Amino acid sequence: MDFELTKAQRELEDRAQDLLGREVVPIVKRVPDGKRLGAPELRAIYKALAPVGYVGSTIPRDDGGAGMSYVDYGLLLAALARGPVLLGEVVPPRTISIFGSAEQKRRWLPNLLSADWISTAAITEPQAGSDVRNLQTTAISKGDQLLVNGRKKWIKLGSIVDLMTVLVVTDPAKGAKAGTTRIIVERSRAPWKAVDIDTVGIRNLPLSEVWFEDYPLPRDNVLGEPGGGTEAFYRGVEASRAFVGMQSVGIAQDALDRAVKYVRERVAFGRPIGKFQLIQGALADAAAELDAARLLCLRALAIMDTGKRCPRETSMAKVYATEAAVRICHTAMDCMGSHGLSEEAGVEERWRDARMLTVIDGTSGIQRLLIGRELIGMPAFV
Repeated sequence: MDFELTKAQRELEDRAQDLLGREVVPIVKRVPDGKRLGAPELRAIYKALAPVGYVGSTIPRDDGGAGMSYVDYGLLLAALARGPVLLGEVVPPRTISIFGSAEQKRRWLPNLLSADWISTAAITEPQAGSDVRNLQTTAISKGDQLLVNGRKKWIKLGSIVDLMTVLVVTDPAKGAKAGTTRIIVERSRAPWKAVDIDTVGIRNLPLSEVWFEDYPLPRDNVLGEPGGGTEAFYRGVEASRAFVGMQSVGIAQDALDRAVKYVRERVAFGRPIGKFQLIQGALADAAAELDAARLLCLRALAIMDTGKRCPRETSMAKVYATEAAVRICHTAMDCMGSHGLSEEAGVEERWRDARMLTVIDGTSGIQRLLIGRELIGMPAFV
């Protein structure tokens, strides 16, 4: 068992950091304070990050992707999370690559992988988050097409994307296990209604509520086998949880680095405050938590690279890393005193973003129930 990163992995992290400073930061700075990034800015950022495989991720090279391992993509997401915009995983291209037909790949992957189009996945609804059995958005046959009706909520970039993969009910009689399907919707064919939601964190990207009202959908926009949507969701969310964990690692690393720099420079009572034992003890605990979080995430991603399912390991990685990031950001603010509470310090923004990640892709409570189910062999819910 080797815990050292390879030379190529270290270079990947360095290249990502370089692109953040040279390309991404200037794009973000062009957006007025208090405004969210729009589609033009996101396309520009995605294109700028193409050299490190951000959008192409784990998609095979045969499909036009970057062919990265899960571990390498996780390292990339952690590096990017240290920047000024919490980009996160780009889900639809990977989903289309895994479940799409040859024609669907030919039709959609080129625009997505070139970042000419930006995309998102729509799962959550006002009454259905982790409980996908309660989905109410439907895609019902009518003539030679499907009509989509329903509401999705907390959809990242939902108001500005060109394409969404959407989990819907196609056969209510069969229930969520066998009656749900993934579909692909395109803004160019028919726009959907959307309104952005104000949140405590991730404020420079839109998180949206989306409505479909008799949205017309060609039958060839069904992704994968009809009725297989829930199982596909469970497979995909394992990777997403580990990736969210790695984003939390990046956030926490950035907060810790800011605190270390500050306590080295801030002088009180005649010496740098970094010499005080309470400061050193607090930051030592934060550093240990950060390493534990990173290792849990990398273990989960390494298992995924073998092709095995690992719901227990991904839930452990997600719950520990996201909650550790909140604690580490809090510690960083404490060590920086009143300066840590200012926007200038940048740590309060990191704390707010970290707090958002404790909910995204399954709350901490849900992760504990999933871990308990795998550990004891008894589900807390049927």
